[in-house]
Amino acid sequence: MRVLVTSNNARQHLYPMVPLAWACRAAGHSVQVAAAPGMAGAMREVGLPAVVVGKDVPPPAVTVKGLTARFHSHARFPADWPMVMHLLTDDQRDLLEHLGRNAARGARAIVDDLVAYAREWRPDIVVYDVAGFAGAVTAAALGVPGVRHLTGYGLRPMENRPLPSPSPEPLPEYADLFRRFGVPVVAPALTIDPSPPSLRIAVPEPWREMRYVPYNGPGEVPAWLPEWLRMSHRRVCVTWGYGVVRTLLALGPAALDPLRDTLDALGGMDLDIVLATTREQLDLLGELPPNIRRAVSVPLQYLLPYCDLIVHQAGDGTALTAAALGVPQLAITNKPDQALTSDRLAAVGAGLHLRYQDLRDDRARQDVIRSAADKLLSAGRHRQAARRLRHQIEQQPTPADVVPALEAVA
Repeated sequence: MRVLVTSNNARQHLYPMVPLAWACRAAGHSVQVAAAPGMAGAMREVGLPAVVVGKDVPPPAVTVKGLTARFHSHARFPADWPMVMHLLTDDQRDLLEHLGRNAARGARAIVDDLVAYAREWRPDIVVYDVAGFAGAVTAAALGVPGVRHLTGYGLRPMENRPLPSPSPEPLPEYADLFRRFGVPVVAPALTIDPSPPSLRIAVPEPWREMRYVPYNGPGEVPAWLPEWLRMSHRRVCVTWGYGVVRTLLALGPAALDPLRDTLDALGGMDLDIVLATTREQLDLLGELPPNIRRAVSVPLQYLLPYCDLIVHQAGDGTALTAAALGVPQLAITNKPDQALTSDRLAAVGAGLHLRYQDLRDDRARQDVIRSAADKLLSAGRHRQAARRLRHQIEQQPTPADVVPALEAVA
């Protein structure tokens, strides 16, 4: 079986698919990964044959004036909002439609090259992430099954309008991608969901659950790790994902305020803190409190097994990595997809959720962050809930177990 894997132009969209891609390769299938030029480095690091297609497009922070600021200052979405779309305001619906339009815009930049390449290579199946619209179109243009791979709980399928109708019409921009190849809009032949049952939102049949296996990119186990483990203090990991640097294009230095407030708040506590970050983020942060250790480009799965708490912005990959490793989570969010994940983590007891829109104008916001962190570190019920979530994930089918489902679809 030939498997073509393609993602949106972001590492956090590619990484969740890597364990399944490698499971297919280990089962003897031929696997290739394709994405825009900006993803060339990430694809090479995965270790599978990489194909660069199309061109990069500027992020929405550059092309849509004010959009990013709206996402970071929106009115609170209802809890579990994908299941109660009728409660959304017009502005909230419009924000969600922008996500779909942005995904369609990125797909237009690569879909011609991707279809052309696929017609030469002739895959038996195309696996694409939740925002990888070009993969869905490529599968339809070739007449082969398309498999949609969710990134986790927060980022939902965006090809349809956010309406309460159970069968909404697709966004015009999504339908146009299919129309340019003379094919109708085709639903996925299968959806893969790596969310554990207690975090899951139902998606249309057919679908398969799959254990989330952490992959956060390549890296080395830090040489200082053994010394760090000998310390008797409570260990906390802080990370803010890959997307914050893009947000700087729209919000300027204020984009780093949630991370700075978090580091300043925790820096005043009796903790051993490791900041898992990129070199670019670290250069922008400037001076840090003395009890913060820097871990530049160290994958989270190398650090979290030894941590008592993680504080983060609630990206799907970060949240599920912590869940898979049984670590309590403090999520500080300012986007609706992040809030969706964080509310569910709090509901099952495995974390707490602070909304930065509520903290931003609170002079005592660092005290609020310290109080939440102390509660998660001190209350055994949060650790127990995080372990229950880890156990739930460990009971799910592995990526290797899911490969036969792809074979059957193909």
